[in-house]
Amino acid sequence: MKRRGLLAYSASLAVPLVAAPAIVRAQKPYPNAPITIVVGLSPGGSTDATIRFMAKEASEQFGVQVIVENRPGGAQTIAPARVAHGPRDGYTLVAVTYTPYTTAPFFQTLPYDVDKDFTFIGQYATVLYPNYVMSESPLKTWDDVLAFAKSKPEALKWASATPLSPQQAANEAAFRMLGLKTIFVPFKGGAEALTSMMGGHVDMIVTADFGPMLAAGRVRLLSELGPTRAQGMESIPCFGELKYPYNLRTGYGLAGPSGMPPEVMQVWTQFLQKLSGNAEWRKLLDSFNFIPELVLGEKFRNQILASRDEFGKILPTLNFKP
Repeated sequence: MKRRGLLAYSASLAVPLVAAPAIVRAQKPYPNAPITIVVGLSPGGSTDATIRFMAKEASEQFGVQVIVENRPGGAQTIAPARVAHGPRDGYTLVAVTYTPYTTAPFFQTLPYDVDKDFTFIGQYATVLYPNYVMSESPLKTWDDVLAFAKSKPEALKWASATPLSPQQAANEAAFRMLGLKTIFVPFKGGAEALTSMMGGHVDMIVTADFGPMLAAGRVRLLSELGPTRAQGMESIPCFGELKYPYNLRTGYGLAGPSGMPPEVMQVWTQFLQKLSGNAEWRKLLDSFNFIPELVLGEKFRNQILASRDEFGKILPTLNFKP
């Protein structure tokens, strides 16, 4: 064979050889390669902790590596943007919190469409959001917080896990309804906000990361953002009974890009169902005061979209301008 013909023949072989790993992966049952779950918050918080436990269990069950990748920032929108336009093969998923899907769309131009760009796999827990302080704080009750904010305008410094969150919106709406001027401090995760409060840099935070600190007697809960008094928090007022403009219940879950194969949804749905019965998993959720609650597939999607639409309807009445 002449040299030119040999080169052409070799080149013709190169294409299938390069493509072979992707072809083989597609031909084998899912999953057969490493999976990445992207988290839109910094390490150390409750979202990160639950997803890392999930990744460990999935690795053992699937026999492939499941990697947790933290991509905080942009009011938690960087993580879903990373996943929305990626491959639709189920090997890159995103941890779901409500902020980037329900409130952030009203304040930012996003590189994704919540209605079209995601497959919502399932919610694994309902999450409670109390306002809380360090146990040594002079603020003993929610009324103390309001009295302090009234007597010293712009002296109360408080935070949520990230800016533009439903939790920030709920507190801001309440304070503005009451004519109170406070200072909101932004962070990139609940762990960062908690560390700041422990260091005395903020007076109060509203995050889902209170469980272990509450069990250790390090923090005091003052109020909760829900429509009714929450299980385990019957002694503190909720925003619903206080008649504040905005109250909420949200959850944590898992999603991928739109158009994922049905078998990927089936694998992860079955995984979440099995995980929900895991004693160590339920112990972890309990340590964060989460309520184990599976909401799968289309029901989960509808729940998120309904929460977004509800926020959009009441936003003009909240006087909330971050």
